[in-house]
Amino acid sequence: MTGKRGSQAIRPAKNHEWTIRYVSREVASGWENLCKQEPGVIATLYDQLTDDPRQVYNRERHDLLRGNLRTELIHGELLEQWQYKISNGGRVWYAINDTMRVVWITKASASHPNETK
Repeated sequence: MTGKRGSQAIRPAKNHEWTIRYVSREVASGWENLCKQEPGVIATLYDQLTDDPRQVYNRERHDLLRGNLRTELIHGELLEQWQYKISNGGRVWYAINDTMRVVWITKASASHPNETK
């Protein structure tokens, strides 16, 4: 199928692209709210996570969580958990399942997580 003049170009698929999933409805709702509040930052994060969820482009925004937050149990597997700072308070936490090539969004909030205070 060939596109017509003026039609939107399709985005080519990346090799080994990761899938992003939510661990809960609450997390999905938080992600959607962040998409409305910070669309540019979330779009950048989405592209980075589907490309390589461990690649850190900005150390001030992006890091592996520490202590008991460093891992998250999802579907019986203990996965490493990362944090991306969306804004002063806003955060997205995600866990990486290498076997399934899935990035699980474990927290998405416009306010600072109580767990790290």
